Amino acid sequence: MTTSTTTPDEDTGRGPAAPTNSFSCTRLFIKDTRDATGAGLIRLGNGPVLMSNVLLATSFLTLARKEIGCYTDDDEVEIECGKIYGFKPTSLLTNIGVVSGVLTALFLPVIGAIVDCTTYRRTVGYVAFITLLTIQAIQIGTVQSTWFPMTILQAINGFLYLVQHLAGFSYYPEIARDVGLQKMAGYNADYQAFTFGSELIYLIVIGAIVYTLSLDSVSTAQLGQASCLAVSGVAYVLGWHKYLTNKPASRTLVPGENLLCSGFLQVFRTFRDLWKYYRQTVGFFLLAVMLGQSGANAFTTVAVTYLTEVLNFGSFDIIIVFIIVLASSLPGSYIGAFVSRRSTPKKSILLNIFLFIGANFAGFLLMTSPDDKPIAYIFAAVWGCLLGWFYPTDALIFSMIMPKGQESELAGFYLYCGNILAWLPNLIFTIMNEADISLSWAGIHLNIYFAIAALLYLLMAPWDECVEASKVNLMKGEESGKVDDDIPIDL
Repeated sequence: MTTSTTTPDEDTGRGPAAPTNSFSCTRLFIKDTRDATGAGLIRLGNGPVLMSNVLLATSFLTLARKEIGCYTDDDEVEIECGKIYGFKPTSLLTNIGVVSGVLTALFLPVIGAIVDCTTYRRTVGYVAFITLLTIQAIQIGTVQSTWFPMTILQAINGFLYLVQHLAGFSYYPEIARDVGLQKMAGYNADYQAFTFGSELIYLIVIGAIVYTLSLDSVSTAQLGQASCLAVSGVAYVLGWHKYLTNKPASRTLVPGENLLCSGFLQVFRTFRDLWKYYRQTVGFFLLAVMLGQSGANAFTTVAVTYLTEVLNFGSFDIIIVFIIVLASSLPGSYIGAFVSRRSTPKKSILLNIFLFIGANFAGFLLMTSPDDKPIAYIFAAVWGCLLGWFYPTDALIFSMIMPKGQESELAGFYLYCGNILAWLPNLIFTIMNEADISLSWAGIHLNIYFAIAALLYLLMAPWDECVEASKVNLMKGEESGKVDDDIPIDL
């Protein structure tokens, strides 16, 4: 039987997803394989989800403070607050982060085992995104009488987002093998642009509507959830249902193991082998990722709390801040790439961390009252630039020092390392806040994680030795210097 060469392969996902003479905008989204197209659409859908959560967080803070009478009757002047459900309202967002982080640390390895050891990879992503969007739809009803149950759902949604992201990310190594090194590098850049672009466009559109209609924070959050449901829903359905394909298991369970324990055992084995053979390269690097990314990932939650509570920012102000952050992250990524080329990626990330620590000290100490609002916009640009520098440089280091031939296994492990301690900065912020320590110092405490990460980067071997060590795969007992193994991973 003859098979047309232009028909996509349902099982492998390697068939072309669209004719090559399509309209140029279509070619930006439609890649050479179905899986590559689906992965890009998922990244497109992620942007509005992330930004809608920022708007929802602002609404939660407002509703919690109103619940205990933190405002006068005109809703203009804030007065002294008490506690609600045993905590200050300013601890609300970080408590949500703690719950999401603990769920991630406890259950993401189990999800990883299902993705790796069964044929349900696509099903995992499918169920995760449908549940996530269902919760987003329910959260459109966030009002004074429902806000607390909605915070519980939000904690669950933070975990579901990572489950969906992990399932989609698991396709990357196979896409890279299908399309080759050079083309995958271009796809990675496109995927980054999809997320960044959808976040920015989403915030600009929502901001324009909020400004025109003079919406309050609660109405803004409802608009944000509804808009996210429409945009991300289309992107996720196309990505997961139309383009991404079913895959066989990438590894088999060891006799005597089950899915519940296999993920944790695999995490232990992987780090044990990395620590044994690559302690001064990948070993110290992944410890740095655990601490550095935990601080960076908590920054959004801390920033929303600080801007709302200390500077009295409303939803429109928050939107403007995050538009500035996103716009500044683009030049930040180019600055990071420039410094990495002129020196080394290791020196680039160290410089970034030292600047981040300085910016945190200056920003949180200078912004102490609503009169300092203009300063916040300046620091939004600074922090956006530093975040845009931080994440791509971290991913670049990982892609250059991982042992050749271990890309598929270590990509998911890297993702887990970046989230395993996500609960810790949020928990410490809550403890400091509840102890009546200034929110300025609670924000500055994020520097602890950056400082420890910097120390771990300094403990790494010299950069040339790190790169050279990656050419020999001691974890498999063989040398692997093939070009086909050199798969760029974008996170």
